[in-house]
Amino acid sequence: MDIEGVLAVIGIFFVPIVMIILIVWFRNNARNKRYQLQADLAAKLIENGQTLPEKFFDEPKKQRNPLNIGIVCIAVGIGTALFIWLVSGAISGVQLIARASSIGIIPFFIGVAFLIIHFIEKKKMTDENAK
Repeated sequence: MDIEGVLAVIGIFFVPIVMIILIVWFRNNARNKRYQLQADLAAKLIENGQTLPEKFFDEPKKQRNPLNIGIVCIAVGIGTALFIWLVSGAISGVQLIARASSIGIIPFFIGVAFLIIHFIEKKKMTDENAK
């Protein structure tokens, strides 16, 4: 058995597992540092006789901006279509355009949907503020 084949198989299965472990470890490490800083701040406030704010330990809610997500999805769709168009030079004409757009059209329209959501929410916010 050749060593390159064994290393390729081990790499295919081992590298993703190592990456997941590293991502989880770094996130956990950052979260623990944040909690430690909160605990230190709370201890200092209590030592000084001050009261803790009501929502001191509450996690902030992450709000995703549909405009950003939409733009990224549209760019991924266009990039995928362009990539397939550039890579598959053997196919010509209408077949090439159809194949490239059929793969890239899914993220493209997901991005368009997020843009529509953004503009609908923006209109609702302006309508609510006008009342």
